[in-house]
Amino acid sequence: MSKGSKTVPAVGAMILLAASLAGCSSEKQTNSSPSPKPSESANASAAPSASPSAQANIYPENGLSKDSITLKVGHWENGYGREWLDFAIKKFNAKYPNVKFEVTSSPKLDTVLSTKIAANDDNDMFDFFFPRFSGVGDTERLAEAGKFEDLSDLWKKELPGEKGKTVRSVVSDDFYDAAMLGGKTYRLPVGGYTAGLFFNENLFDKNGWNKDPKTWDEFVQLMETIKAKDVIPITFPGVYAGYLTDYTFNFLPFMLADASGSFDAYLKNFRSFKMPQFTAPEVKEAWKRMYEFGQKGYFPNGVAALNHTQSQMQVLQGKAALVSTGDWVGNEMKDSTPQDFKWGFMAIPATNDPNNTIYVHTGVTDVGYVIWKNKPDLNKKWAKEFMLSLYDFEVQQFLAEKTGVFPGRLDYGADPARLEKMQAAPKAVMAYAQRHKVKYLSLRRDVSFTSPSAAQASKTLSEAITGIASGKKDPQPVLEEVEKLYTKALEEEKK
Repeated sequence: MSKGSKTVPAVGAMILLAASLAGCSSEKQTNSSPSPKPSESANASAAPSASPSAQANIYPENGLSKDSITLKVGHWENGYGREWLDFAIKKFNAKYPNVKFEVTSSPKLDTVLSTKIAANDDNDMFDFFFPRFSGVGDTERLAEAGKFEDLSDLWKKELPGEKGKTVRSVVSDDFYDAAMLGGKTYRLPVGGYTAGLFFNENLFDKNGWNKDPKTWDEFVQLMETIKAKDVIPITFPGVYAGYLTDYTFNFLPFMLADASGSFDAYLKNFRSFKMPQFTAPEVKEAWKRMYEFGQKGYFPNGVAALNHTQSQMQVLQGKAALVSTGDWVGNEMKDSTPQDFKWGFMAIPATNDPNNTIYVHTGVTDVGYVIWKNKPDLNKKWAKEFMLSLYDFEVQQFLAEKTGVFPGRLDYGADPARLEKMQAAPKAVMAYAQRHKVKYLSLRRDVSFTSPSAAQASKTLSEAITGIASGKKDPQPVLEEVEKLYTKALEEEKK
């Protein structure tokens, strides 16, 4: 599943949807009907003077009415599928049978949302949905325009049936920070993910290849050894070329900075987008190494035409040794995975000190919804109640077992039986972290751009990746051009 838009959500121009998205699709969704309007009595908790019959129509744990209500849901059917949502709804309905869910599930949810937003009909809009949009920066723009409900209050809510445990108390600081946008939370994520280089352990064992390179030189030697066997050392989807940079090579600068003792300053500058960014020595070195890998033939010929499933299939078929992707790969490719296949994981060590820290990509998953603000209060309250229910251990375990999502709850691992339910790819990442000095890091930025120069910069860099990885395009002029464009963008943002 494509996650390129998620890894660096704040970099790039925010597109004006009213003009640009109206033409994306003219199809109307026919499986939705207007949500019923709540009555005044349904919007409030039972008052002290309420009659016994009125009190009987209220759920005591949340003060919400037992009257029938329908919530319209927009679900992005990505690599995690829909089965987990159906499970969560079934469990929620066992407790709250009055809440009906009308789900529109599609891998092209961005097109569906484009049509609905362009129509500007709040009644036809989903009550809650995945913020999966066509344009870079659309999520930020819509949040700033006040289109999403602020969910910040949910962090302080007690988890259903777990007295004394709030949502905030069971998630990590990085998880909490990653969910913030302009100091508020508009999407409450349910799990995390990791990314890097995944491979078939059995193929490595058969060929005696190093499954655990601890230094840069060891990793380069592994590439040479694999290539000598006429196997592609590393594959990635050229159609979504950010898989190679965002999940793998973009972490070399952090490791190089860490080795030189300047990690804290580098990270601070990265988050705040303090220049230089793309001409910083660590960044230039990382792109230089990727370029040299391309010149040595470590990436596939014709990589520009490969999508994510095709590149992952190359590893399943033994045509490639490693694929740059995320830990959802096992679930996404489960129908094509050979019976004896065993997922392994590694990251690229940037230095020749085996004791240096290795940084591994992490982030919050696409499993998380936003609520459309211009909806009836009762609909929004029930939507929030459903979001809280996604932190239930049974739902978290279902996600871990069936989809490969890394559980959002820190206390998930307190039960070994739950840990055992995790899929092979995420478990491989955990095993790698136990053998190395690993720190998980997101490529989250604390700034966002609306200027055309930023959009041009993002496009210039993205379009250059496959040429650089093919060893045909020198990255240094590209990085200098991108640096100038983002410098211009920062100036434009001040106006």
